[in-house]
Amino acid sequence: MKIIHTSDIHLGAHFVGLKLAGDKLRAGLKSTFSRIIDYAIKEKADLFIIAGNLFKNTDVSKNLQNFVADELSRLDSIPAIILPGQTDGSSDYAFWKSWDSLNSLKDVYLLADRKNPFISLEELDCTVYGFPEILPNDHHHDDASPTARQTTKYHIGVLCRSPDEVKAKTEDAGLNLDYICLGGSDSFRDLSDSGINAAYSGSPEKLDFDQQNAGNIAIVEIDSGNKATIARVDIGSFSWRSVEIKANEIFNNDDLVDKIKPLSGTDTLLRLKLTGLALFESSLEPDYIQQLLENEFMYLDIIDEMKVLPENISEVKVSEKTILGQYIKLMAQKLNSSDNNLKPRLEKSLKIGYALLQGRESW
Repeated sequence: MKIIHTSDIHLGAHFVGLKLAGDKLRAGLKSTFSRIIDYAIKEKADLFIIAGNLFKNTDVSKNLQNFVADELSRLDSIPAIILPGQTDGSSDYAFWKSWDSLNSLKDVYLLADRKNPFISLEELDCTVYGFPEILPNDHHHDDASPTARQTTKYHIGVLCRSPDEVKAKTEDAGLNLDYICLGGSDSFRDLSDSGINAAYSGSPEKLDFDQQNAGNIAIVEIDSGNKATIARVDIGSFSWRSVEIKANEIFNNDDLVDKIKPLSGTDTLLRLKLTGLALFESSLEPDYIQQLLENEFMYLDIIDEMKVLPENISEVKVSEKTILGQYIKLMAQKLNSSDNNLKPRLEKSLKIGYALLQGRESW
């Protein structure tokens, strides 16, 4: 039996702080969900399981509901099973119960029944057991786990919990499961080496700059002897990159463009930090480069942390007897006594003033 296992897709996420890129990311997540369905069809999967957090919340538009239902309908005769998770569950699952376009699908099943949280699939000789998420206002704690093993050949569990909770829950239930589809983690993690026939599929897309090991789904094959083989499948397309460039590596705008352009892409989100001591002679305009190149990325953020003066002002080799030297000394004094809010403006003024006193045009 072949299972496609995914979770933590987070459709409808807001991506606060990413401006217009948030819209692109939301659309991209829908495309990723379509690719997962395509993959299940191509692999001729026997079972498709979403182990929690299909949505980022339960405030799901009708358009998004219909999109998901239409995509799931493409699985045709492949049964699809969904476990509501921490982000898209509720104590009474009202959202899921009122989702007409999903509930009308013949081979899509929701693991939300508190008293009998399992689905028996006769054609596969398989039972899938759900362990619905328990929330603080949930009054059905005692009914949240299956306790009776069904009389089928294959036995699959679906949980959206931590590894410790997984072991405790399954051992308490005494179900002897062949494989456990896990959700609730953005990173792929195979737990079979620790003695549990389980894996976190992780999010099929990396969803922020700090995430690691995301962008995957799991494909699981269970042989006739009930032994599960777990493999990770790279499915994501988003590229989140954090790059630091030292000021002494670049001299002008063209140098900076040459550094950034090879990193560009319509699915790339780049956070670029400029650091170190900038040369007075350099003609760098980070704001201009941001505007010039931002359309070549899904998201581009250039953070200017360059300094125009060393900590020791005596390192600047300019005679104080000249107007230029006096100007630098005066500005250095102002910088040393200014607060952090004013410093960026003073540093920019210093570079402009230096350029003008050198007889060069301001950039």
